[in-house]
Amino acid sequence: MKKSYRQFYHANVLSGWANDPNGTIFYNGKAHLFFQHYPYKSEWGIMHWGHFVTEDFIHWDNLPLALEPLEDYEVICGCCSGSAIEKDGKLYLMYTAAQPELQRQCIAVSTDGGVHFEKDPGNPIVTADQISPEIAMRDFRDPRLFLKDGVYYMLAGARVKDIKDGQPVPEPQVKRSGPVSSPSLGDVTDIDPNIYGYGNLVLLKSDDLYHWSYVGKLLYDQEEYSEEFYHLNGVYECPDYFVIDGAEVVLSSPQNLPQMGHLYQNIHSGLYMLGGLDFETGRFQVDYIGEVDSGFDFYAAQTLRMPDGRVIMIAWKEMWDRSFPTREEGWAGTYTLPRELSIENGRLIQKPVREIEQFRKNHVSVKDVVCTDECRTIEGASGSVTEIKAVIDTGSAEKCGLKVFSSDKHETVIYYDRKEKALVFDRSRSGITIKGKDTVTQKRYLDIGEPEKITLDLFLDVCSVEVFVDGGKHVMTGNVYPDIDTDIEVRFFAENGTAELTELDKFDICV
Repeated sequence: MKKSYRQFYHANVLSGWANDPNGTIFYNGKAHLFFQHYPYKSEWGIMHWGHFVTEDFIHWDNLPLALEPLEDYEVICGCCSGSAIEKDGKLYLMYTAAQPELQRQCIAVSTDGGVHFEKDPGNPIVTADQISPEIAMRDFRDPRLFLKDGVYYMLAGARVKDIKDGQPVPEPQVKRSGPVSSPSLGDVTDIDPNIYGYGNLVLLKSDDLYHWSYVGKLLYDQEEYSEEFYHLNGVYECPDYFVIDGAEVVLSSPQNLPQMGHLYQNIHSGLYMLGGLDFETGRFQVDYIGEVDSGFDFYAAQTLRMPDGRVIMIAWKEMWDRSFPTREEGWAGTYTLPRELSIENGRLIQKPVREIEQFRKNHVSVKDVVCTDECRTIEGASGSVTEIKAVIDTGSAEKCGLKVFSSDKHETVIYYDRKEKALVFDRSRSGITIKGKDTVTQKRYLDIGEPEKITLDLFLDVCSVEVFVDGGKHVMTGNVYPDIDTDIEVRFFAENGTAELTELDKFDICV
């Protein structure tokens, strides 16, 4: 009998479909993770909000649905992505009531500690035509709320239109009565930017969460960055803004961002921008743009700030327009291991949430394993719900690294490729083949130059691999679907030369 691909220490939807994390917040003594959810089938459908809470970021308790699409302004697409904020002890959700040609922002409020929510009778609260003629009515979504100096701000993804002769190009009046099969397919994103504008981020402000005014758009052409960032035929979805270690950070998930070398290899990406936000104009002076995760399965990252000051990030650990093997089990949708964020030397650092350390058991330590044109099984390191910390001396090998979820039939390979000067995540022989619209769905490359040593921290959880590289300077995440009973070995290999596994520490993660 086939065992389940349900994970042990990651958040998984119990049944049905789940995508973007929403409303991440620490409130009423717990961390809350709301999420896009279709409870009736393991495929994208009219959106509800599911709801998890946790006290340790490892055990996730399922609460009742927070939002259901029962109102006429939510027809077709439902209660789409948004965020949460506390005000006067109450928990407020702001979300997008989405239709393919019309997206508006709505509010729901909880007075019972964040379990049940009542939609405001004045919904929709914010519409594009109320705010600015620049904003396309069909692409104005995913409001992210935050408070600064007593003023509420909303950061949203949008298409921003050119104003010609004092007026924007009018949008066609299209009415759709049928369902939308997926929010990332052509019937939603493949549209004319000359009419609807290019993807951007917009800033709004309010004194009370109910009455909003337009501040401006964030992104303007900066010569030192590719014009692809400023002429995006898609939307910068699921934005987030926070300040950490004195740096201002904007997260977003741009649709259809073209690949640039080994960067942005997925059709839809996750990136971060460091810089400065002008709260008078809305303009964001970009100092650096980076990819958040260089793997296969990472989207719609959101953060929350803990009482101890930590900023914790979590993302959807899947990707649009791909196959989902767990649908056969009646569910689809997983989330990353939460990550602690910091800024070092002008770059984003991500580390696994420290709470995971208390669940480490059965430590195995291995040192000084040398390979020359061979592959060796690491005794005692097998498992499928584990953490593996490794230091690899690349020596003279053309390729060297680790094979996890490995057997004589399958393997998932994390290795250094000297010719490419890159760390490679290869799932071409991992088990069930993942199909999708990406140019390449089975390999991802991370440029790391020519290091003498590579430090890896791998988290395996049944069908998931997350690789933290060099202390969190880079991360690569991917889902794989091995044979659960047999694909459990860990192996070290070197090709066309010699490499050394100088240290390996393996822990079972027991929850």
